[in-house]
Amino acid sequence: MSRRSMVAGLVVVGIAVLDAQPNQFRFIVAATDGSGAPVTDVKTNEVVMTENGAAATIVKVEPYRVPVKLTLAVDNGPDSRDAIAHYRSGLTGLVDALPSDVEVTVISTAPQPRMVIRSSTDRKKILAAINGFGPDDERPRFTDTIVEFSHRLEKELRDKKGVPDSLPVLVMVSTTANEVTSYQVPEVEKALNFLATRKARLMVSITSARANDATAAADLNTNRQALIAIPAVKATHGRFETLAISNRLATLLPEFGRDIATLHNKHANQLRVTVERANGATGPFQNLRVELSRPGLTGSVSGDGLP
Repeated sequence: MSRRSMVAGLVVVGIAVLDAQPNQFRFIVAATDGSGAPVTDVKTNEVVMTENGAAATIVKVEPYRVPVKLTLAVDNGPDSRDAIAHYRSGLTGLVDALPSDVEVTVISTAPQPRMVIRSSTDRKKILAAINGFGPDDERPRFTDTIVEFSHRLEKELRDKKGVPDSLPVLVMVSTTANEVTSYQVPEVEKALNFLATRKARLMVSITSARANDATAAADLNTNRQALIAIPAVKATHGRFETLAISNRLATLLPEFGRDIATLHNKHANQLRVTVERANGATGPFQNLRVELSRPGLTGSVSGDGLP
């Protein structure tokens, strides 16, 4: 019996064909061992590629990092006053759960989306930013934050000439407070569609900051933020949580952090494989199969290194 392990998720459409070598192409492999830890020392003779049963030549295997870049967006509107301490505790636990090389941006959403700290790996500065904003009397701008996050990603992608070099994750900590927005429905829909296409990930927690207010608790899944977040989270394969009591943030947000750490460790430790097709083949691919020959390894394949 073969000890090779089939690599899941081969996406022919996303494979990059090399212009200079029309019979060569590249794909991305994320390999893991039996414990789920990334494996980055895979050799050319440990990747087996066949097309219609004919063995291709593995030309090169090299590191290919697509690290998570995390944005934390926090509702600091008037309903956040009683929840601020729980925000800080939960966000601190989230950051503590991250690998040290994850870049973090912190945004407060009232009276407008405002960067408290731009992308940084300096944990002292990030934690200072988490403790550096306070409640504002103006209403939060949940929708504006999503749209402007999408706009920043669009610009970044243009600057990178359409080649994504990171996996964007947006974590939003929101209350049920009535928000205000500057954007119309078509602009919001366009932004959400771009996030899904860009393979960004949205994770949202909505909490009732008024623990004794039955109306606020009942509104957790029906307020404007929830109506926008639920389909957006589904489209981006993220996570949506509602909390009747804000002190649950102290344990929920570190859970988010562990999920993000797993995502980062996988995509920041990938390998780009360059392959020469058998018999000088060019044109459409047919019946591609990828396997790893080292015992105990499993993996997945993509064209761009994104989920």
